[in-house]
This record gives sequence, structure tokens and C-alpha cells, in this order.
Amino acid sequence: MKFYFSMLAIAITAFSCTPASNYKTERDEVMKFHDTVMEDHGILVGNEMKIDTLLKDLPALKKKFPQLDTLQEKKLLITTAERLKKAEDLMNNWMHQFEPDITGKSDEEAVTYFKKERVKIAAIDSLYRVEIKSSTAYLTKLGK
Repeated sequence: MKFYFSMLAIAITAFSCTPASNYKTERDEVMKFHDTVMEDHGILVGNEMKIDTLLKDLPALKKKFPQLDTLQEKKLLITTAERLKKAEDLMNNWMHQFEPDITGKSDEEAVTYFKKERVKIAAIDSLYRVEIKSSTAYLTKLGK
């Protein structure tokens, strides 16, 4: 029992010695996520363009895959394009709403703000990864 109290005391001491969050560190983390998403943005837009091309020329797709139900495939293409567009719109909206300038905010308010923004951009990053993986697999199936 004494061991557990000692470990608890050590943990509390270590935690209390940990420096408080710095808004610059938090802002840098947000920007790292942003940069990662922007690297993936090109892939996402490229997949959107490929799908748009396929939608515009369904007869060529039917010629390449005669057994293909083009009506069903058109629905899948539209759904995939909509999902990619939704992910792109989320990123664009986030970028327009993001405010890196902390003028008028205390350090604590800035840290809180950037932590919330990091959660938002991390969710967008996850969505981008899912949509890119899904759309790339779909396009690969169609030979694109």
C-alpha cells in the first residue's frame, strides 16, 4: 500500500512540474495537421476530377466494362464525388474560420482555442484519409 502512495506522490510531483501548455506549441500542432491535410488535398481533388471525367463519359466506361450496370455505376460515382466534395468543403470552411492571430486573447484562451482547432483539423484529416482510401480503391477497380 505504501508503494502505491509513493507512486501516486511521484506522479503528482511529475505532473505538477510539467510546464503549462504554450499557445505557440498548440498552434504549431494545428499547423502540422493543416499541412498534412493540404498534402492529401491534391490527391482528393485528383480523385474528384477522375470521377467527374468518368461521369461525363459513361459510354466509354460501358465499352471498357460491358457487364457494367451504368445506371448503378453512375449512382456510385455521384455518391463518391459528393463525399469527396463534402470533405473538401469541411477543410475549406475550417481554413476560412481558423484564426491564428491571438490578439486580445490570454495565453490560456489561446491554448484552449488551438486545442479545439486541433481536434477539428484532426477530424478532417481522418475524414480525408478515409475518403481518399475509399475513392482510390473505387477508381482502381475502374482502371483509373
